[in-house]
Amino acid sequence: MKKPTMNFKNLDAAQLLQFAEEIHNKMTDNIDIFATPTPDLATLATATTAYRDAVTEAAFNDRRAISFRNDKRGELETVISDLAKYVEITARGNQTVILSAGFLPTKDSSPDAGVNPKVERLAVQAHGLGSLKIAAKVAPWKKARYYQFEYRKKEVGAEWNTILSPTATLDIENLEPFQEYEFRASYLGKSTTPVYSDVVSTFAL
Repeated sequence: MKKPTMNFKNLDAAQLLQFAEEIHNKMTDNIDIFATPTPDLATLATATTAYRDAVTEAAFNDRRAISFRNDKRGELETVISDLAKYVEITARGNQTVILSAGFLPTKDSSPDAGVNPKVERLAVQAHGLGSLKIAAKVAPWKKARYYQFEYRKKEVGAEWNTILSPTATLDIENLEPFQEYEFRASYLGKSTTPVYSDVVSTFAL
């Protein structure tokens, strides 16, 4: 599964500033895709300006100015890293979405990508009466990049709904009251081919 590359740490000052500006411009132009970036784009703009000013101040090799510049670079890199995580979750492996945020996608995995283990312990439990929400949980797998949860009404011909989660727990909301639902889950590691758990069921309340 493709995700944003994190090789910006090897960029020089000018390249890093250009990269930060490209991310800001691309995500601004594609606000319909990136509606709620975390951190927000104002934080990115502030960190970019602070680093640019610090680079200028350090041009005369003053030790204090150089130290300050390095601090501001670290702050900017942290903002970019956090935005890369947001883009990764938003893109869900979609190369076009990653490019739309100003990042480069990772290269395709090698043919020997491994096999995801089967989820052995999928647990589902309804929240309180009237919540229309069910909590789903699987045992964490340290190599999982995502946890794929699927659910559907327990009736003939019902289609599975899929939700990707970065964590091993997920609240599935807006269900129909007193309707029985089926659930299954899989890990997604280097391989994006799901290996599903056994199907379990419960009622939404």
